[in-house]
Amino acid sequence: MHGEHRLMQQMVRQEFYVPRLKPQIKRTIFMCKQCTMYKHKMRTQIMAALPPERCNYALPFTTTGVDFAGPFQIKASMLRSSSFRKGYVAVFVCFTTKAVHLELCSDLTTAAFLAAFARFVGRRGFPLKIMSDNGKNFVGAQRATEKEFLQFMKEVSPEIVRKYAPQGIDWQFIPPCSPHMGGLWESAVKSFKSHLKKTAGDHKFNYEEFTTLLTRIEAVLNSRPISPLSQDPSDFTALTPGHFLKGAPILAIPEPGVESLSLSNRWERIKILHHDFSRRWKEDYIKDLHKRYRWKTQEKAPKLGDCVLIQDDCLPPTEWRLGRIKQLHYGSDGHVRVVDLRTQTGTLTRPLVKLCFLPTAEDKET
Repeated sequence: MHGEHRLMQQMVRQEFYVPRLKPQIKRTIFMCKQCTMYKHKMRTQIMAALPPERCNYALPFTTTGVDFAGPFQIKASMLRSSSFRKGYVAVFVCFTTKAVHLELCSDLTTAAFLAAFARFVGRRGFPLKIMSDNGKNFVGAQRATEKEFLQFMKEVSPEIVRKYAPQGIDWQFIPPCSPHMGGLWESAVKSFKSHLKKTAGDHKFNYEEFTTLLTRIEAVLNSRPISPLSQDPSDFTALTPGHFLKGAPILAIPEPGVESLSLSNRWERIKILHHDFSRRWKEDYIKDLHKRYRWKTQEKAPKLGDCVLIQDDCLPPTEWRLGRIKQLHYGSDGHVRVVDLRTQTGTLTRPLVKLCFLPTAEDKET
């Protein structure tokens, strides 16, 4: 029944006089397990630098992130009293240019995703690396669907790696329960769903109508500015993902033809535009990405053997599982952001932002 410092101090002083009472009360509350659980104070670490895939210029979709959105209700036919079935949208996002590619999947089977991935490869080319989550943060799915998605990701990733091994495709996963480490595709899913809700509302579409709507939303997302407008008063264009896909925003007024130019002049014009896009990408877009908006200070590193509470959004704090740190995973900058935990049910991998550290005897002494 611990209250705040002033309440505890007033209650104690009604019967006793204790020298240096306030520090004693703070130390007691700090060491209380129940108070620590209900404060929900998670451990953080200084924000890491951007990965090389985000900072090095490359062709669109060389490094690709993928996530799923859904399920959505899709009409099985054009009849008025048509039945509905579930549909999912695979969201592919380019790490370099933030270009987005949307593919509709009928279900969460390996065959359906392989078909969607084949359509993506046929239009955008072979990616060098694919990154995704582990399915714990599957958007809009229920618990049963999450289990299917976990099994689906385990099956599909080795199959894609084997099938496209000659092209050098590599599949990597972020740690479980760490959606902030996949913010690029989470942001793309949010933007897609925002446009879908504004356009569709409560209306239900069949498969063809929904595919057409996805294509239009994809064109809007690939036409959005990814860097501030130029400071030149005569330049009214902003750098968009469409510049790297077709040389101009997808939703833009057609430019006059260049039939009067010779072949050499056309080639020179294309090279000039390409260099101008890459220069603006480096000068405007990359510089804006390196800003840290939170997690700006270095925090105390965890230690092996520390006892922690594992945050679970579906359970109250009193029912969170206990775990003990078994292994530390160091980042490229030497800071720990992911750890392995030993629990009653086995070993788990979790980021620091999902862990609540319990006070120890060393903390009491300090």
